[in-house]
Amino acid sequence: MRFVAALLACLSLWLSACTPPPPPPRKEICGNGLDDNGDGKADCLDPTCFAEALCALKVENCTNGIDDDNNGQRDCADTACQTDPACLRIENCDNGMDDNGNSLVDCADSDCSGKMGCGDGGAEAPNDCFDTVDNDNNGKRDCRDPACLGQSCGAGCACTDAGVPGETNCGNMSDDDGDTRADCADSDCEGVTCGPGCACVGGNRGEGECGDGLDNDSDGQRDCADSDCAMRSCGAGCTCKAGAKTETICTGGMDEDGDGDVDCADTDCVNASCGTGCVCANRRKTETLCTDSMDNDGDGNADCLDTPDCDGTACGTGCTCASGRRRETSCTDKQDNDGDSLRDCADTMDCFGAANHCAASPMPETTGCADGIDNDNNGFIDCEDSACNNQTCGGGCTCKMNVKAETNCADGLDNDFDSRADCLDSDCVGLGSETACNDGRDNDCNGAIDCSDMGCVAQPSCSNLEVGRPCIVGSQCTSGTCRSEDLFGWPGGSCIAGLNTCNRSDAGVSTGCPANAVCLGDQFGTFCRQRCSGSGSTACRTAYACHDDDGDSSSPNWCTPMCSSDADCRALGGTYGCNLWSRLCEVKDKQQPKYGGACSTNTDCESGLCQRASNNGGYCFGWCARSGGNCGGDGVCEPGPSGDGTGRCLDGCTMSGSSSECRSGSPQTCGPAPSGSVNACYCRVESESCSSGAQCCRGSCITFPIVGGVCIL
Repeated sequence: MRFVAALLACLSLWLSACTPPPPPPRKEICGNGLDDNGDGKADCLDPTCFAEALCALKVENCTNGIDDDNNGQRDCADTACQTDPACLRIENCDNGMDDNGNSLVDCADSDCSGKMGCGDGGAEAPNDCFDTVDNDNNGKRDCRDPACLGQSCGAGCACTDAGVPGETNCGNMSDDDGDTRADCADSDCEGVTCGPGCACVGGNRGEGECGDGLDNDSDGQRDCADSDCAMRSCGAGCTCKAGAKTETICTGGMDEDGDGDVDCADTDCVNASCGTGCVCANRRKTETLCTDSMDNDGDGNADCLDTPDCDGTACGTGCTCASGRRRETSCTDKQDNDGDSLRDCADTMDCFGAANHCAASPMPETTGCADGIDNDNNGFIDCEDSACNNQTCGGGCTCKMNVKAETNCADGLDNDFDSRADCLDSDCVGLGSETACNDGRDNDCNGAIDCSDMGCVAQPSCSNLEVGRPCIVGSQCTSGTCRSEDLFGWPGGSCIAGLNTCNRSDAGVSTGCPANAVCLGDQFGTFCRQRCSGSGSTACRTAYACHDDDGDSSSPNWCTPMCSSDADCRALGGTYGCNLWSRLCEVKDKQQPKYGGACSTNTDCESGLCQRASNNGGYCFGWCARSGGNCGGDGVCEPGPSGDGTGRCLDGCTMSGSSSECRSGSPQTCGPAPSGSVNACYCRVESESCSSGAQCCRGSCITFPIVGGVCIL
């Protein structure tokens, strides 16, 4: 047993001798955030790191604006600075500042409670605005407290809106507000009284009362003699001017400036008003309003009776005051201007002699009814005088119903001087009779010439008339058919033939018509009308124009109605005359769509012409004379083919390329018409030339050899 024990002991010793020793403990690495030596303490918390510079103790500097100890708190906000003298802030109770940063100023901060200059919370105003105490503890004391505005801050002192004391007693020789400036020297006193009759002016004592006879500012000058009083009142109706009192009220009957002269008698009042219609002149009242029946200057004479004040002044229209009475000065206005019941030349005292169109020696008016003189001085000149009725008033002129009337209606002269000659003068309508029925003149001025006048119907020269001649009834025409003005609007009427029986071939050959006529179907119907040729209208009567209906220069043209003024129609007056849209004699405006207006048939348009151009309808147009032609309204005349005498009236416009002036919703745009250069609202119809499809009312623009672009619908 001892052997075993010894063996075990020996084995134990051998094993201990063969086991390696444990490794030495690990060293703490300071600053890596780990507990390197496993002692439960990392970095600077481990005693082994205390000596390292990295772990030296950092202390907060309380005044450098830096978080020195890196704890997220800086300067006085760091708990480490709570006892630092720099962070022990104390409120100064009289500097107007929040010294301890708690948003409370001076006495408003509880730190100042009971301190000198702080009150008990009572009211600052009105009694304690100069005790140097913030009585209501709002941080503002005396005048700086808004409650003290306008309140007394001591004798001669009041708090101003600037929060400072202001001087109010400006004549006690004392600096009442403590700003080192006393009385008028203090700007607070400018304009303020500095004693009886004294006011502060420009920092000095000035004269404040300019009419009391005293030297109020003690500068040796009193009242108006003191420059302080310039242009200031020296009493009621008195103003200081040029160092002296001046009267300014010239109607009160008072000597306001004390110079012994009253109102207009005072030279101060020259040209001044002394009341309505009264002016001071020559040191007395003078009447200036001579038409109000008032004695404006109080001298007992009113208006023209006040002489010489009113002499030469107007007493109304055509009236002038002269020598104490009203005098007529307009002697041809048919008015009794001076109110003496005599007008013009009948007022022989005022109106006489040729200069006034009056007779120097009266004689019967009939001795001269065109001389411009009132020969009998009864107030009526020439035709105005009934004695001249039916008497001549010159060549081609006769007095009728007290006015001049045209009696020669064929001399081309305005014989009655009313700006209208011959048939244009209403005096000529119905005057005379139409007996010369083949002279091309309207002899009775009723708007109907020769065979179109009812007076000529029975005349041999007005029967068996060929196509194109003027007419009233069909019996005058060889064909038995008349396109009269009364029924169809054709100026002066026109004989036609082949009504609804004539024909015209594709080659333009007419059948069923006289030799001088062409068969045509248009807006007027199908019948034979007068043939014409050339670009002028010489082949057609007045108020007609030669028209090419198909644009084919080889086919015959015809005379179409083309009135240009009311003179081309019967003289019926009123709304009847030449309709410039239709070129017919009818009501001058039928209130139908004009050029460019929407239409589907000719009867839709004022002109009777509809250009049916697209599947959404068409637009109205009209005819005009090719040379110098006019159109109705704002229409423009587009010249037609050179082979006729007509053009086309289209809706005028100004802004080329725009559609704003054209009918809304239509394909029309503003631009040059197909012929000519005038701008018009237009879209090109089938077979008209084009350069792009945009120009066509619809469809497209197709280019053909030789012909060029053509609209195809």
